[in-house]
Amino acid sequence: MRSQRTPCQPGNFWQKRYYDRNLRDSREFTIKLRYLHRNPVKRGLVVNPEDWKWSSYRHYALREAGAVKIESEWTARDREQQASGTGATRIFLFPG
Repeated sequence: MRSQRTPCQPGNFWQKRYYDRNLRDSREFTIKLRYLHRNPVKRGLVVNPEDWKWSSYRHYALREAGAVKIESEWTARDREQQASGTGATRIFLFPG
């Protein structure tokens, strides 16, 4: 019979540490953002990325406010345009 390892015994208790780093450019930002938006679908948690409540997908693709509040360059610009009464809200990404 094998005994189970306890945290006091030698060996790995914690998983390897993750490493964060700054994104270098807008291309890398887009790649990482797509990964984040597609991951709940890939894992079978939802059918479509917009169905995941804790995602920023709805902000970026549909320009809707969701559970996750995002401050982006275009939300600030849209807020300024609405306050000044100039220009219509622009859409940068389309669902597809």
